[in-house]
This record gives sequence, C-alpha cells and structure tokens, in this order.
Amino acid sequence: MAYLVTGVFGFSGSYVARELLELGHEVVGTDLPRSLEDPQLRLIAERIGLDLNHPKLTLIGADLLDLGSLEPLAAMCPERIYHTASLYDYSASLETLRLINVEGTRNLLEAIKGRYPKRFIHWSTCGVFGKPYTAKDGAKANVPFTEESSSPKNTPRGAEGPNGTKLVNPYSISKWEQEKMMWEAYEDDGLPLTVVRPAPIYGPGSSYGHGGIVLTIAHGLLPAIPADSKNYITASVHVEDIARFAIEASENEDTIGEDYNVVDNSIVSYHDFLDYIALLTGRRLRKIPGLKMTQLKPLFVGAATTWTWLQRQFGIPRVRVFEIQSTSYVSSSYWLGNRKTLATGFEYRYADVREGLKDTVAWFRDMGWFASKDILFVKGDATAKG
Repeated sequence: MAYLVTGVFGFSGSYVARELLELGHEVVGTDLPRSLEDPQLRLIAERIGLDLNHPKLTLIGADLLDLGSLEPLAAMCPERIYHTASLYDYSASLETLRLINVEGTRNLLEAIKGRYPKRFIHWSTCGVFGKPYTAKDGAKANVPFTEESSSPKNTPRGAEGPNGTKLVNPYSISKWEQEKMMWEAYEDDGLPLTVVRPAPIYGPGSSYGHGGIVLTIAHGLLPAIPADSKNYITASVHVEDIARFAIEASENEDTIGEDYNVVDNSIVSYHDFLDYIALLTGRRLRKIPGLKMTQLKPLFVGAATTWTWLQRQFGIPRVRVFEIQSTSYVSSSYWLGNRKTLATGFEYRYADVREGLKDTVAWFRDMGWFASKDILFVKGDATAKG
C-alpha cells in the first residue's frame, strides 16, 4: 500500500517523500508533468537528499485541475495521502488561488470519494488565524494564536474568516476556504483528516518566503531596517520538522480530527531575525532610528505595487519576495503556540531558528545561490510552489 504525496517537487512535498523513503515506505509522488521534468526542480530535490531513482519511489504527473488525471492516483487506493500541493504565490490573484487551492483540492476529494485512505494529512497555514492584534488592542496584544483560536475548524459553516481578526491577503483567504472544505469532508463523509498548519517554512531547497528573505539580505538588497522592528515577533518552522511532524501524526490515530500549529520554539523579533541572517551572510544591516514598522508598510505597498507593474508591463526584473501581498505582513507581530504538537511527544529537530538558519545559509552557499541573482529575481509572473 503506497503513500501518496501531492506536490512532490514542492518545498514540503519533497521532504515528506524523502522522509517516507528513509522509513522504508513505498511512495507515489505526484506533481504537474512539467514540474517533474523541470531540471532545476529535479536538481533541488536531489540536493536535499531525495533519491529520484529510489526503487520505492514512483513519480506520476497529474494536475489538480484535471479530475481525469487524478483518477489513476485514486485507483491505487493509497494507504495515506499527504496533501501538500497548493499554489503558494503572493503574486497570484484571488481568482487563481481559489481555482487551484480550493477547486483543485475539491477535485482530489471527488477522485478519492468512496475509497478514502486510512489517513489524510492536509497542509494548511497559520495564516488562517488572520492579522494578530497590536498594542492598541490592549490585553489581546502578543497573545499567541493556538489551536483554540478562531480557525476554519472551530467556526460555523459559512464563516468567511476568523472571528475577531482579518485574513490579510488572497493567499490566506484561499487557504481558509480550502481548510474549511476539508473539515466539512471530515464531518460529512468521514475523511480521516489531520490538519497541519505550518508557520512560515524555511530550510534548504526554497528561494521563496523566508528563503527569499535570506537571499535578499545576502545580495545586499535589504541594507537597513527600522529600529522599531525589535518590537515585532516573527515565527518559523524548518521544513524537516513540518515533514517529520506530519509523518508522525499520520502514525497516531489520536490525531484524526485534530489540527496542529507546527512552529518552532523561537520567540524572536524581526530585528533579531534579520540581523542574524545578515551576520550569517556577511552583510551589514543598518538600523533606522525614528522609522516605525507601521510607517514602513505604506511605503512598501506603494513600492511593491509600482515594481510589480513595471515587471509585468516591461519585464523589469523584480525581487521575487517583494510583492504586494507580502507587504501585508509588515507591522504584524506573529506569535504562534506549539504546545499541542509538543504534547504528542514530537521533538523539533530545529527548535531554535538560529540553528536552522545556519544549515540553510550553508546549503544556499553550496548551491551557488549567493553568487547568482537568477534565483532571486523574476521577470514574468512567477508561480511558487509550497
């Protein structure tokens, strides 16, 4: 009985497949046919330790938007499904994100209906909790989001977002709707569901998200930050830990019907997080006194809007992580609780983000990503895989 990994050449999917193979399981990995043939994605998969020639690995091209292409996967009746495939792209429109993340996942559920696996592990995001409270909200400020906070699992049907907070961008909206649909399948049809909600994922293999921030600093394109950034918390999880937790959760029947925030133990400010990256990459990060993060946000939004327009109209290269949706996180302080994951007995391999960043920076350097700007810039519309 094979284990199915969707989005196998995505950031999380490649690590899940790698870990499953190391445990001796038969793995079917699926992704878009063009992704499975992409030389860069294949190289990254190999360099993070995924043996593409492993005798227990089968790669099959499929498209979540093509129900017919999912039928052969469903016919295999996989014992477990790790659904990592989503469009993770802060440049994409809400319409596109809904099409892939919501309707694509609906197609997957339709394909396996009546032949559900023993376990279905779904990748959501901690972004479904919405924008955290700030100091002006008084006692609610800097209270960590936990699984008991308002989420797709514990809000009434039809709820368009969390109670009391606001979803900050189209990506988070699409993931809210996607997760909401999964819980309905659990309640109505008995899907043996476990939902994992990773914090921003980083580690060897991804030049997007936190990885894109590392590259931006390493290339000297973020020379200064507001001194006020020391008052804002950021959260992270290493890609190995989200993969390992998902697999461990799938082996424990007590996790069926449960949701888990997967985030490391670090409580670190944006100031210290970015300063540490600068230290590792040999860059100096100046601190701008008097400039507050709240003042920086409209400047970032305006600059990102202009640069995105120039990129799309004239092909002027844009730093990939400098996007309109990404700027929605500026001036937000994200504190996420992980006690529920720890209560399962799980031990984070990279409990401190500083340890994970050291290995990540070393891997980037070995890959030559610090010497080339091709991985950092985008000319056309980019699609990042999560």
